[in-house]
Amino acid sequence: VHCEEDVDECSSSPCRNGGACGNSPEGYTCHCPLDPGSGVFYGGRDCSDPLLGCADRPCLNSGTCVPHGHGGRHGFRCLCPPGHTGSRCATATTLSFQGSGFLWVPGGSAPARDSGCTVALRFQTVQPAALLLFRGDRDAFVMLEVLAGFVHLTLQVGDGPKVVLLIPQDTSDGRWHAVEATFAEAVTLALGDEACTGACIASAPSPFQRDGSSACALQNSFLGGLPEGSAHSGDALLHVSEIPSAPSLVGCLQDVQLDSNAVTAENISSDASLNVRAGCTRKDWCESQPCHNRGRCLNLWLGHRCECRRPYRGRSCHGEYVAGRFGQDDSPGYAVFHLDKDYEEDLTLSMFVRTRRPSGLLLALGNSTYQHLRVWLEHGRLAMLTPGSPKLLVTFVLSDGHVRLVSLKIKPNKIELYQSSQNLGFLSAPTWKLQRGDVLYVGGLPDRRETEVSGGFFKGCIQDIRLNDENLEFFPNSTSSAAHNAVLVNVTEGCPGDNLCEPNPCRHGGVCYLLWDDFSCACPANTAGKACQELRWCELGPCPPGARCLQLPRGFECIANAVLNGQSREIIFRSSGNITRELTNVTFGFRTRDAHVLILRAEKEPEFLRIHIRDSRLVFQLQSGNSSYALSLTSLQPVSDGVWHQATLSMADPGAQASRWQMEVDGQTPPVTSALAAGSLGFLKDDTDIYVGDRASDSTRAPRGCLSTIAIGGLYLSYFGNVRGLMSRPQEQRFLKVSARPVETGCLQLDACRSGPCLHGGRCEDTYSSHRCTCPAGRSGPHCELAIDACLSSPCIHGNCSAPGGAAYHCRCEPGFTGVNCESEVDHCQRHQCANGATCVSDAAGYSCRCPGNFTGRFCRYLRLPSTVCGNEKTNLTCYNGGNCTEFQGEMKCACWPGFTGERCDTDIDECASDPCLHGGRCHDLRGGFRCTCALAFAGPRCELD
Repeated sequence: VHCEEDVDECSSSPCRNGGACGNSPEGYTCHCPLDPGSGVFYGGRDCSDPLLGCADRPCLNSGTCVPHGHGGRHGFRCLCPPGHTGSRCATATTLSFQGSGFLWVPGGSAPARDSGCTVALRFQTVQPAALLLFRGDRDAFVMLEVLAGFVHLTLQVGDGPKVVLLIPQDTSDGRWHAVEATFAEAVTLALGDEACTGACIASAPSPFQRDGSSACALQNSFLGGLPEGSAHSGDALLHVSEIPSAPSLVGCLQDVQLDSNAVTAENISSDASLNVRAGCTRKDWCESQPCHNRGRCLNLWLGHRCECRRPYRGRSCHGEYVAGRFGQDDSPGYAVFHLDKDYEEDLTLSMFVRTRRPSGLLLALGNSTYQHLRVWLEHGRLAMLTPGSPKLLVTFVLSDGHVRLVSLKIKPNKIELYQSSQNLGFLSAPTWKLQRGDVLYVGGLPDRRETEVSGGFFKGCIQDIRLNDENLEFFPNSTSSAAHNAVLVNVTEGCPGDNLCEPNPCRHGGVCYLLWDDFSCACPANTAGKACQELRWCELGPCPPGARCLQLPRGFECIANAVLNGQSREIIFRSSGNITRELTNVTFGFRTRDAHVLILRAEKEPEFLRIHIRDSRLVFQLQSGNSSYALSLTSLQPVSDGVWHQATLSMADPGAQASRWQMEVDGQTPPVTSALAAGSLGFLKDDTDIYVGDRASDSTRAPRGCLSTIAIGGLYLSYFGNVRGLMSRPQEQRFLKVSARPVETGCLQLDACRSGPCLHGGRCEDTYSSHRCTCPAGRSGPHCELAIDACLSSPCIHGNCSAPGGAAYHCRCEPGFTGVNCESEVDHCQRHQCANGATCVSDAAGYSCRCPGNFTGRFCRYLRLPSTVCGNEKTNLTCYNGGNCTEFQGEMKCACWPGFTGERCDTDIDECASDPCLHGGRCHDLRGGFRCTCALAFAGPRCELD
């Protein structure tokens, strides 16, 4: 209503061909895209008009073409890349300066009032200092330089003060950098790098009059350097040759703009330039890696320079400072350097050191009357001392055979000690300076006695000694510039090591390999130690199966736990006769459930030793030495619980001739200590038998349980004698097993029933070396893990077996059989009901009655058929079973019904006589026929069907 709403003219998408629409109160504007790749451009209000100015790709050297058109006329504009200019980017603007040269660009014009002027260029160099541009003369000039890598702009007008601007960004990195200086009321210096961080623009008031534009009127501009001497004619050149400036540029300039005027290769002429070429050719001199021994290569554009790591030197870091060898073949030696000048308070003294000897004087500083400083090795560590301060001893170990850089930084009131870049410590010392006439001693002192105070003469190598940047060389060559000549005493050239393999230090057939001032032995498989001096007996497998080999200092011992099964005989030991050590303790482990057990006894009157269990407690009894009384110790806790116990019996004072004894069980503290004193167990060294596992008395049984290998004074009572085929023990001090009977070993320290190995309610019995399970009914196996199959033996004779639980079985009997195993045939006739004298016949289904005469029915209680009386005066008989009385050939006879026979038809024909029932079927005789009772799996009238 009030025209307050802006109509969005872009809503109808008026821009064509990908143009971007911009809405405004005045209407809309189409921003047509530029696609140099396709070569097709559009313009006009709606981007619908083709622009044909770039159709022929007129821009050279990768320049970007921007077309335009107006009133049907087409044109273009080229956006040139760095290094080119001109309407078609055809003119090169890159110039290469080879050093000691310049390019003179004469002229200069005053710009329009208040317009100012600008100088812009791009440069590339690796020089930390170079002149980029000089404009003017001795009276007034503008100078653009690189100093210490930073771009500097200096302005000088007459005798007025200089104006200096700088950009604190490193530009001596060989990359392109763009710089621009603007002169107006203020002078502005800008570094236009994308990577520029921090202060990239600097400005200051202009020293020129008015608006500073008079700087643009300065005649004569010089790029890359200034002419030297009178080699070049002309007043302009002569007037600037003596102006102090940075060195000539070694590098390239590009896109130089002086008051919007481009400087190109066309400005190069023999009269106005020196050592300038078109283009920018730069070779990577470091690509071939010319610097050896990890030297750092610096690409200097026209060449390279190697920064060598110490102790290397030379143009390619091939050479190195010659080391001095001190103490070759243990000969004492030292070096003396006489200083011929005074040094400042801040001083650094450094050197490379290599040694394996843990002691020796490294250096001393002083003069004929006073010693300033000493540094030496003490237990392989650096020590430093100066008068008036305590000794500094560092923790770093230097005597490891590696090359180490040791440095002393001498500062006012302080001396710091370094290993490489690691600060090891410092001394606070009074201020002193090294002066002319002072002496540096290296490796030792002329006075042997004074040298011994600081660890003796140094043995090893010292190389590349430097006082600040001055080299103190032991062996300077003809080309070196050694500042000081050394006085050498028994110092040899190079760093060879002593031949420590002559004579061969490796024992037991070891092979010696030479290291620097050291050796290494390749030892046989059963030896160890630096010189193969230690024999590893256990690696040879000297013990029988089940025993553990224990390495001893002079041999080995075979260790195992003995099984005491209640029937074993005692085990007897005796000294080898070579035992010299004091026997002051007994250690052993055991496990038993017996309340009375004799573990060990030995006797040599009046001395004796007895270790046993009485009333479930461990008891130790001893009489030895000069004592006339026997001491006794009893454990506080019971030990007959089937649990493993560790016991130690020892003298409280092993060094005394007589001492109290103490008992320690399972580490319980405090130990039980005797009231009386007794001597050691020295009587066991003699020809004394030691009985282990003996019966407590003739009426008691042998002990049952586990017993470890007992140690007396560290000597073991091994249960294994010398076994054929195995190695004998080499140690002389030992106890020998003299009883011949072998000892059962393999006893377990833990109760074998502790883990519950018996399953399904089985009862576990600990046999000390294993377990035994007593299984319930229906179970078997070592852990009662197997279920017994009761039907496996086929107990059912006439029936089928089943065992649901696996332990018991049940017989399902066949018809006609009974009993637990179906072994009895069922007699159904025991209580039969057959009448009239009938015969009872038992079968699988029950019983049947065989009826006599004319009786029938299940129990023969009914008459079969009526009988007929048949007779005459000669014959008088009765025909049974329905037989008819018939006269035949004058005689009266009975004619019988089928199934009966006999004179009176009273005999039933047995149809089962022919065994008509097949496959084991049972035949039942019937009147005039039979019936088959078939066995299982058969059927049919005669059981003929399977």
